[in-house]
Amino acid sequence: MLEKFGGWPTLLSDLCDGKNLTAEKTESVLSEILSGEADPSQISAFLVALKVKGETTEEITGLVRAMLTASEPLLLPIDAIDIVGTGGSLQRREAALNVSTMAAFIAAASGAVVCKHGNRRASSTSGAFDLLDALGLPIEQTPAEVAEQVKKKNLGFAFAKTFHPAMRFAGPVRAGIGVPTVFNILGPLSHPGKIKRHLIGTVSSKLAIQMAEVLLANGSKHAWIVTGDGEIDEISVTGTTNIVELKDGTITEWTLDPSDFGISFYSPSDLKGGSPEKNAEIAIDIFSGRETGGKSEMVLLNASAGLVVAGVVSDIGQGLRRSKEAIETGAVVELLESLK
Repeated sequence: MLEKFGGWPTLLSDLCDGKNLTAEKTESVLSEILSGEADPSQISAFLVALKVKGETTEEITGLVRAMLTASEPLLLPIDAIDIVGTGGSLQRREAALNVSTMAAFIAAASGAVVCKHGNRRASSTSGAFDLLDALGLPIEQTPAEVAEQVKKKNLGFAFAKTFHPAMRFAGPVRAGIGVPTVFNILGPLSHPGKIKRHLIGTVSSKLAIQMAEVLLANGSKHAWIVTGDGEIDEISVTGTTNIVELKDGTITEWTLDPSDFGISFYSPSDLKGGSPEKNAEIAIDIFSGRETGGKSEMVLLNASAGLVVAGVVSDIGQGLRRSKEAIETGAVVELLESLK
């Protein structure tokens, strides 16, 4: 597979010399890794050399294409969206609040078609699928079951372990390296349903631009890549949020200020989550309307952004009104109960 590019020695030497690889080359490298044909030393050397050199948009584009080719197929409606974060913020390691997962429920109950791609926790106190498990929802669904649930309920969850089984060849090496690599962003960019609408959080505004460029290269229609105040991978209510927006082939960058929508700034201490069980309690309180403080405001703001990229509403203000209505009418709680 790699012979036409000179094999592993040539490709690794190029990276060590600071040379950029083409998308075709990185796609071939990851395809070999995901087929189980690369040994751990080669995988480790590639990830570290790529990180030290610095990943280019073209290199990431090739890696994403390899991920999608190797993934289990998932048939979704053309207007489906994903709401997901890359992780990596300090708060997630201390007391994670599963904002994007909670926002997915509210966005779906408000009219969006949502298929959230995610996993169990790695370095955080609670991952998306840890919360779903704590809420009593089935997480080991087949691709057909996920597709059917999205069709019937406008909400489904694509477990990375199920849809990217070939990652088992890279997972142990990635964990052993112990530092963030390009794999940290490949998941949010590699939805198995090949969706074209995204709300993605990342801790780096620079990385957000690269991610938007990769989504553009792979045909996405509308995406917000957000970096919140304090370098969190969500839209923030402790300050402003940097938005890199891809829409109809154009990338722009702007700032979202929650105070423009009547939302007060909160302290980070107001937004602490914790274990999956604690997040489940918080989620139920938000969905039922009992929680109306910073946690609720943050989840509603992210759900509203999801409605914008889904094309359900035209702006955040409309999204907030629609999201609050879904809570007030009991639609969010009803959706949650129907999935059990």
